[in-house]
Amino acid sequence: MNYSNPFRFTLLLAAFLFSGLVAAQSPFRMSYQAVIRDAADELVVNQAIRVRISWLKGSPQGTVEYQETHILSTNANGLATLQIGGGSVVNGSLETVDWAAGPYFIKTETDPQGGTSFTITSTSELLSVPYALYAANGGIEGPQGPPGIEGPKGDKGDQGETGERGPEGLKGDRGDKGEKGEKGDPGPQGPTGLPGPIAGADKQITFNDNDEGAGDDELLYDKESNHMSIGAPAINPDAALEIKSVSGALLLPRMTTAQRNALNSSEGMVIYNTDVQKFQGFVGDSGVITVAMSEVSAATYFVGNDGVNIDYVAQTFTPQFIGYLQSIEFNVSSISPGYEVIVELYEGNNPGLGFYFGQQTVTVNSLGWNTVNFPTGFLLAPGTTYHFIIKPAIVSSDFIGILQSNSSPGGEHAGGTLFAYDAVSGTFEASLADDMDFRINALINTQAWVDLH
Repeated sequence: MNYSNPFRFTLLLAAFLFSGLVAAQSPFRMSYQAVIRDAADELVVNQAIRVRISWLKGSPQGTVEYQETHILSTNANGLATLQIGGGSVVNGSLETVDWAAGPYFIKTETDPQGGTSFTITSTSELLSVPYALYAANGGIEGPQGPPGIEGPKGDKGDQGETGERGPEGLKGDRGDKGEKGEKGDPGPQGPTGLPGPIAGADKQITFNDNDEGAGDDELLYDKESNHMSIGAPAINPDAALEIKSVSGALLLPRMTTAQRNALNSSEGMVIYNTDVQKFQGFVGDSGVITVAMSEVSAATYFVGNDGVNIDYVAQTFTPQFIGYLQSIEFNVSSISPGYEVIVELYEGNNPGLGFYFGQQTVTVNSLGWNTVNFPTGFLLAPGTTYHFIIKPAIVSSDFIGILQSNSSPGGEHAGGTLFAYDAVSGTFEASLADDMDFRINALINTQAWVDLH
């Protein structure tokens, strides 16, 4: 979607709510709502955005008295809600604004991608200042007006006339009573039934097997703990259900994505998705999950800088869900212990270009998966392409090997591409069929089905 101007940015300045201004103990807060529409007059729904709020003194181009930013998401109706005074302060203090020295104007700037490219701008004059703001800066409350005159009481209406009673219906005749039939002779006695099942000892479950029942000493249920054991001689006190077998496996529900989405999903559900051939689980409202990954491990790319040859890689990815970046993981196949690398993160599908988020320097000392933790604050949006670069931090004869896919098999991440840096041309060359072995982990705040492997 193109987020260039013009945008319809419908403002719903709600009532300004200030509490505790007299005692000066509670923070200043203003409730603020906005409905965001794109250039085609379509609502921007369920989208991560960043908003910058500015108070201007004197005119729409006046001095910035106070400024703050917010990171939030629109809802299913395109509505974004925030509290002015509760964001990240950029300039000034809301508590020191002299409301009597107006007029004041409120300026809103929005980046619908959640970054700092504020492409949506709106400025409106604050035509009246709430009393709580004015009084908090020394204003004087006017006298209370006299009560209004009470209006006259209306007359009571007339009661309507009672209607006439309708005629009573005729009572029907009572029918004749039938004669009582004679008592029949008793029937013959039936054959004796089979004996009932024999109860099992203690927690053994009794079941019918060819009309013979008994307690099975390896089919157990403890009513007090609600624990059950199948194929074991005793109940495991730490397992709600234990299945002990060397000849069979637990078979989870198998279904398509459409069948899975038709479920009334609850946190903790696990299924096998036959469309993508993966185990999947339904996660709760908040948690760190892998939002993009590839784990093919078919080849190795060596990263190093000996002063003559410079070799390093980049990988693009698109997150499945909106969330705050927590860490990037990459898979190492060979190392020179103590080797330092730099991991850079960008928004965009052209390595080295685009919006730069930041970087981390880490020391690689072990084979397998290495984790690079990033500070909280980098918001990843689904449908947006990002990339990270792994390159040597020092010049030395040492190197590390990073696992990747090759054309057989190809990479797992749809839309993801592995790039190799060409030191001669100073550009990145794409390997469209391949991915690096990587995982992108983010903190999400939504319920969703996620891959478990």
